[in-house]
Amino acid sequence: MWNRIRIQLWFLVLVTGSMMAQPRLVLGTNSVDVGRVPLSTTKSIPFLIKNTGTSVLIINSMSSSNFAFTIQRASNILISPGDSLADTLNFRPRKAFDDTASFVITCNDPGFTTPMTATAYGEVIIDPNIIPYRNDVRGDAQYRREGIMDGNQISTLFYNEGEVARYKFQPSVVWPKGTNHSYLDGVAVLIGAKTTAPGNGKPITPIESAYREEVDADPLTGEEWVMQPLPGYFNPSSTRPAINRDTSTFPSSWPLALGLSPDWNGYWYGYFGRGVTNADFETFFVMDDSKDKEFTRAPYSYFPVAADSLRGGLGLRVEVRGFQWSHVLAEDIIFWHYDIVNISDWTYDSTCFGFYTDPGVGGIDVPGNSARFNSTLDLAYAWNTTGKGIPDNWKTGYVGYAYLESPGNPYDGIDNDEDGMVDERRDDNIDNDHDWVPFGDLNHNGKWDPGEPLNDDLGRDGVGPTDLQYTGPDAGEGDGLPTHGEPNFDETDKDESDQIGLSSAAIWGLADKTTSGGWPKNDDVMWRKMNSGFADTAIANTNISMTFSSGPFTLKQGKRERFSMALAMGEDLDDLIFNKETVQEIYNANYNFSKPPYTPHMTAVPGNGRVFLYWDDIAERSIDRFMGLQDTADASKGYKKDFEGYLVYRSTEAEFNDIKIITDSKGSTKYYKPLAQFDLIDSISGPDPVGINGAHFWRGNNTGLQHSFIDSTALNGVRYYYAVVSYDMGDPKRGTNGLQPTECAKIITEDFAGTLKFVDINCAVVTPNAAAAGYKPPEMVGDLGHIVQGLGTGALEMIMLNPAEVKDGAEYNVKFKSDTTVPSYRTISCDVYRTFHGVTDTVLSGFTSVNFGKDKFTPPIDGMILAVLNDTLITINEAATGWLVGKSTVNMRAAFDNTFPSRFISWPGDYEIQFYSSPMDTTAINAPTAGYPKMPVNITITRTTDGSRSKFIVQDRDGSGTLTFGDTIRILESYLSPTSFKYAYKISYGQPWGTVVEPQAGDRFVIKTKRPFLTGDYFTFSMRPSSTDNTRAKEQLANITVVPNPYISAAKWERRSLYPTGRGDRKIEFKKLPAKCTVRIYTITGALVKTLYKDSSPMDGSLPWNLVSEDGMDIAYGLYIYHVDAPGIGESIGKFAVVK
Repeated sequence: MWNRIRIQLWFLVLVTGSMMAQPRLVLGTNSVDVGRVPLSTTKSIPFLIKNTGTSVLIINSMSSSNFAFTIQRASNILISPGDSLADTLNFRPRKAFDDTASFVITCNDPGFTTPMTATAYGEVIIDPNIIPYRNDVRGDAQYRREGIMDGNQISTLFYNEGEVARYKFQPSVVWPKGTNHSYLDGVAVLIGAKTTAPGNGKPITPIESAYREEVDADPLTGEEWVMQPLPGYFNPSSTRPAINRDTSTFPSSWPLALGLSPDWNGYWYGYFGRGVTNADFETFFVMDDSKDKEFTRAPYSYFPVAADSLRGGLGLRVEVRGFQWSHVLAEDIIFWHYDIVNISDWTYDSTCFGFYTDPGVGGIDVPGNSARFNSTLDLAYAWNTTGKGIPDNWKTGYVGYAYLESPGNPYDGIDNDEDGMVDERRDDNIDNDHDWVPFGDLNHNGKWDPGEPLNDDLGRDGVGPTDLQYTGPDAGEGDGLPTHGEPNFDETDKDESDQIGLSSAAIWGLADKTTSGGWPKNDDVMWRKMNSGFADTAIANTNISMTFSSGPFTLKQGKRERFSMALAMGEDLDDLIFNKETVQEIYNANYNFSKPPYTPHMTAVPGNGRVFLYWDDIAERSIDRFMGLQDTADASKGYKKDFEGYLVYRSTEAEFNDIKIITDSKGSTKYYKPLAQFDLIDSISGPDPVGINGAHFWRGNNTGLQHSFIDSTALNGVRYYYAVVSYDMGDPKRGTNGLQPTECAKIITEDFAGTLKFVDINCAVVTPNAAAAGYKPPEMVGDLGHIVQGLGTGALEMIMLNPAEVKDGAEYNVKFKSDTTVPSYRTISCDVYRTFHGVTDTVLSGFTSVNFGKDKFTPPIDGMILAVLNDTLITINEAATGWLVGKSTVNMRAAFDNTFPSRFISWPGDYEIQFYSSPMDTTAINAPTAGYPKMPVNITITRTTDGSRSKFIVQDRDGSGTLTFGDTIRILESYLSPTSFKYAYKISYGQPWGTVVEPQAGDRFVIKTKRPFLTGDYFTFSMRPSSTDNTRAKEQLANITVVPNPYISAAKWERRSLYPTGRGDRKIEFKKLPAKCTVRIYTITGALVKTLYKDSSPMDGSLPWNLVSEDGMDIAYGLYIYHVDAPGIGESIGKFAVVK
């Protein structure tokens, strides 16, 4: 878009001098055409001044009435008679509209009266890259949203107009999360630039910011002239900005200004790609300064975009990201990253970026705050000299602000960041530092093939085949060339910016709220502080503010620059500096750190005195690019798959602080104590050798993985907070110090009143209780103790986790697979099939035998889990072996026949020895010298598992030729001939201790074995859902109770109080109520105190009451009567006491 400026330039001349020997001033032309001149540039036009007189021409000054026009040599000019001087008219447009100017020339030629005109055309040249940004909806206060960053041990409010923390509101940088220990009153972004106001030609220094107080505002309407958020970058129905862990905060589609393809919709707009998260907790929002109308008014008349009279400020758009890592090394840190683009008509030659901070170490209005700046670490920090916070005089720590990324200056020919590169840029389409890695061409065919590592060559969307969100190749993927959006190239590589570093830091006492005070409203004051260098860098015992900034630098139209900071906490200064080292490591790795495995999806179902947890296996598919290749000798294996296990946590606090009890050698808490742990069976177990100050992460006991857990220690009525976190292996050999294992985050957010605001996918908040009166749990129909058909003797164990997911009438088949067949086979896996409404589906496939066993369960299937109790070894079932029919007292004992180990086989079968009155079979071999004559016997032996007749021999110890006491029967298997067979079982035929009762015809002795499941073995069962029986419920009305009774001051399930004063909420519970009923509570005199209504799941028979009456008053101590009315069931009356 081109705008034209026409300027009429008139020279008026004031003449002084003598009437005798006189100079004569003659201009080379009376009309000057400057031509087209883009905004923010200067064009120079030469013009000639001649002296045709007889004396020296003296020009004292040439002044312009319009600051857009200047003359290079404007004063003290001497021109001899007959000589001339070439001077220059400079034109630098200051606005995009017609303009005029006049020059006053003071000289000694009294006769110079000839006017001169000049015409110029100013042009607005717009970088096409910023047109989508200009077309975006401008920021406005109506789009403000409040969020809470609580992805690690820091919890703080933040706002999508750029403010972090807010005085008198909590949490404002509360640390540790879950306490009331507040450290900050507010942080605001500061962006300033120096330019010239078209209205009066004066320099102005607008400061763009947003803060809770002392900001510029319209004197008539009160509208704040501050940064405001843009719509479209969050779900409009959400009260929070977009947060990576909560898809309900995402917009339905990302705005066109981002230049994304439609397949990004529904995915996180990650710094490194579609759905790619650097950190455990991230937020993203966009704001601009369009509402800052201060300098659009007279006498300034400064509009950053000439064609847009509604846009004020400097014409800046800011994309903001917040990062939190839950890793033990980074759990006390928040990163803030700002990406600023100049969408105005102008280039700003003098620009500064920075922060304004107001520490509040110790809580609201606590005295004794002190601060200092450490130039070596680029770290400003604050503490409280009293060492005590309110309420409760808690021990205060330190809060620090580490300045990290700074804007670049690629125009000065200087290596500003001393990295060996000069004037590197992030928009030059060059991999300046040569750290971008193309795909690995393992077969050397010159193209990427499936299975070859893509490395950084991931394409525009930043994801590849190993990412869950991968949907196929996109632009630039696997082409061997760097593409915008790929890691380590241009905008995703901080090192490709010639950063100027931190240039100013100021600390001062915050008191003066006049125009000279250090507040965001005072643009000139803040500009000076942002350019003050490092003069005032320490102060003690006062209300403190700080700024730290980078600049000045050139911010060209259409260009973007970035800066970032980290907010870090520490128990003392040493701990803060230790955390600053992690800050630097994450920053140096381009905002990357060890990533935990994917977060599992967990479900918790409360029961009676227990809670059932179950989760998926998505975490086991994780890879971590930060950890490098899985096998450095074989790149085809891709990046490291470092998942190791799961931890189950249970707490009575949303922040899990009550179980963070594992301390380091300094006594600082570092790790949480799990309720249960399941890890891979591998070479990794025991304590992590790296540790942190003597605290070591326990990596597990090689228990094997599990995807469900039953907490049978839960107490009814207690509100529990559960989390299942995945963790990785760590790497003791990484770097110089090694790297500890990383857990995924666990985030539950609730306000002071206990209202849940957010529960992450791997967390749950439940209260176990007895079921409602009349409740009948789901029913399994079938036999889980015996297979329907097959050889195996094991069993199934079924536990119902979630009755709500039961499918009424669904039939399940559990079928087994083995590696070979009888006799030497192993069970290797099972599959589960479900037939429901005539449709058969595979609901579990390839559940391997390593996961069989007691307390090892399948993944959840329709709300239930199964344990496969496989008899892995063939053994004799002693309890089931013995006389089946008859009253014989003969002492017959069965055992494995391993007398000759090389000829022994443990055959998977059951056997039956039947007795007759006369010989019915003949022994299999004839070896009388060895004691095994071939002889007729009055028994037969049948392998009952398949109905076949078994071969056997009898060791005739007394040579009688018949079966007598002391003989041994030996069952043979794999029988091919009298010389080719295996010994399986031996049965002693012993004399009884007491009365001798010989076997009679028809008596039967059985040998039972335990055997693994064989291919084709299967169980069948079906399910019936839970139900409610009103008759049963009526009978159970007598069981209704109140807990505790009496109530004495408190109950064990009451939440901790974070209120500054008061005891917090109180609670009693009615137990074993019907699912739907009304409870009325009366005083002993019959006055109605409160009416409670229950309409809940039949699984929950409880109803809480906070001991507050219908009038909103706390009840008095005394005896109370309650009346329960359950329609269709009946009524019940009881009493309880309250003792204060």
